[in-house]
Amino acid sequence: MSSAEQEGDLPPGRQLVRLAIEPTAEAFADFKDRALNGAAVSVDAADILCSIGDEEAAALTARVVMHAAAEGMMLTATALRVADAMIDHIQLLSVRQRSVKALKTHLLKQGRKSQTKRRRRNLRGFYERMGADRTFTMKQRLRAGVKAIELFCDATGLFVIDTTGFGKRRIRPTEAVHKWLEQQHARCELLSPIHLPMIVPPRRWVSPHRGGYITKHPGNRLVKQANRKYHEQIRDVEMPAVYDAVNAVQSTPWRINTRLYEIVRSIWDGGGLLGGLPERDPQPVPVRPVTDDEEVIGRWKREAMNIYDANNKQVAQRISMSQRLWIAEKFRDEEEIFFPHALDFRGRVYPIPVGGPNPQGDDLSKALLEFARGEPITDQGAQWLAIHLANQFGQDKLPFEERVDWVFANEAMILDSARDPLDGERFWATADNPFLALAACFEWLGYFENGGDWITHLPIHLDGSNSGLQHFSALLRDPVGGAAVNLVPQDRPADIYSDVARLAQAKVDASDDENVRLWLDGKVTRKVAKRPTMTFTYSATRYGMLDQIYQTLREIDRDGQHIDGDNYAASFAMSHVLWDSIRETVIAASAAMDWLRQAARVMTKAGKPIWWTTPAGLPVLQDYPNTRRDMIRVYHQNKEMRLIVHADDKGIDGRRQANAIAPNVIHSFDAAHLMDVANRCHAQAIDLAVVHDSFGCLASRAYEMRGILRDSFADQYSVDRLAELRDELLAQLPEEFHGQLPPLPPFGDLDIEAIRRSEYLFG
Repeated sequence: MSSAEQEGDLPPGRQLVRLAIEPTAEAFADFKDRALNGAAVSVDAADILCSIGDEEAAALTARVVMHAAAEGMMLTATALRVADAMIDHIQLLSVRQRSVKALKTHLLKQGRKSQTKRRRRNLRGFYERMGADRTFTMKQRLRAGVKAIELFCDATGLFVIDTTGFGKRRIRPTEAVHKWLEQQHARCELLSPIHLPMIVPPRRWVSPHRGGYITKHPGNRLVKQANRKYHEQIRDVEMPAVYDAVNAVQSTPWRINTRLYEIVRSIWDGGGLLGGLPERDPQPVPVRPVTDDEEVIGRWKREAMNIYDANNKQVAQRISMSQRLWIAEKFRDEEEIFFPHALDFRGRVYPIPVGGPNPQGDDLSKALLEFARGEPITDQGAQWLAIHLANQFGQDKLPFEERVDWVFANEAMILDSARDPLDGERFWATADNPFLALAACFEWLGYFENGGDWITHLPIHLDGSNSGLQHFSALLRDPVGGAAVNLVPQDRPADIYSDVARLAQAKVDASDDENVRLWLDGKVTRKVAKRPTMTFTYSATRYGMLDQIYQTLREIDRDGQHIDGDNYAASFAMSHVLWDSIRETVIAASAAMDWLRQAARVMTKAGKPIWWTTPAGLPVLQDYPNTRRDMIRVYHQNKEMRLIVHADDKGIDGRRQANAIAPNVIHSFDAAHLMDVANRCHAQAIDLAVVHDSFGCLASRAYEMRGILRDSFADQYSVDRLAELRDELLAQLPEEFHGQLPPLPPFGDLDIEAIRRSEYLFG
């Protein structure tokens, strides 16, 4: 048998072990030999790398780098993650070698306690008594991590340490990874993320440190908050609604949508690009123009830099794609899978396993999942399926009845997509969300052939219309902003993005600025205005809007040049126009954001972090410390690299506190709304899929869920939440600072009760 045939007979996992782990282990062994024989190597790196086995170090490095590349992590963060994985292994292995029984007994004892300073001291003392405690400095960890990555890159040729167009260093996959993925060697354990879905219901959260995965692991926390004082503070806080909500969300049983998985696998294995799958070939970098014109050269540099970065990201996207398919295949035969959830520091709910299909992923990640429990769709439920289906094709600004009409008008194409998704007309591939659309086409075919008795498993999503502005408008009873984001009953859904685009276009048409006038002839589209408008209430800056507009132009230009001129100059000019247009459209929200920033500055002046309690009862701490920039020199391929590490310093960073307060408060309020909805749905036995301001359930339960969404939102703002926040801040401030807190912005006359009758609050 030829070597090629032998290679073909090897399982993909064994191929990758031969390709990556074995040569990396040899490189680690060689490094250790040189270190022990007095060669000029980094002592800091050797302290860690000489304490772990070659194969173990190689496997940990390969796995961490693979996932870091898929996530687009920078070199510094990746290096620290590699080093920490090795340190964890070193300590646990050391304890296990000394006394397995002692380790099990201690972990069982500690597992019943909260994460306190005393517990951490006890754990450190335990490691010290067992002779297993290993403490390393930031410099040691960073240098060891970079050296491990360097050895892995040099030994395998799979990755390189590269500099992006923005001067940042990250791990970039090479062409060898391209070839490996093409040969379908990606279906191996190395692609398994650290956290996977569960095949049994997650452990209920009963305390800030007990819940989620059944297997105990260090650092398990309900709330992902780095401040230790926070975890000590909430240990005794009664917050049953918070625990109930997270438990309700993570108790939803899911399963892999096998029909969709088979279609995606067929497309991917065949090298196709349907549905927005990652590109296989890099985009050509434009040739440098032969000219001395600095403006032309500058434009070329920007375009070349963006294409270069995009090409680097393509391979990372393909690794992520392979990972998702690997996990889908691993769990495709399970009747039920579950996603343990946790909270960020504002209370937003997130699944812990996110490396593969998950309820909060992108179009494909969500489409690969469906509810494990199904029920007859009913004719009323089919109406909501039609609305959901139309939404995937960008028809979400039509009235509900017209969306249903759109589905019936396109029913032949929808059924063709379901019956022959690859060789038919491929209507599904033209959708905004192609794979969610295809899953809905399959479901519509089921209803078409079986009527209301069809057992549906598909999540039907109802989305908020600019959630941040919805909450700000309700917070201040703003009738203008409220009407723009569907807080009041209307015959047709309002569309604030189109409103802002129209106002911006009017400003363009009246302008004499040559760069502004690049947007004449209706070029300020809804798509151009959407991202800046969406992020305004989350404290997006004008400079941030410049980048958003520029990226949108690059997307539009794939179908032909949108602007007759320099995209960057046009984006710069439009950032000013959109900034003014948005502020003129959402005046009350701007006033609330200004008040929050002023209040944050007063708190910082008093030397106080900011605490508040969400409507769900979760304490939130915003405490951004001052940071310092430490430079650590490391060496790669005989060249010095200077890596910047941000370390906490004394004092509170007033600028960050002021900039972050508005988005953090609003995120905590939309998280509280989600928690209340989750608890109400759980009480009605409605399985729920949540993505912050998007809620999914079976089509047969969508009408009930819509009522819950409206009632919960109205109930949350039936009291003055901003006044409650002010009172909490006053309680934290020394009395001499009370007079410096600005007065609250005035209320408008929006009728909160009208929200209960709003047809398009979520839709």
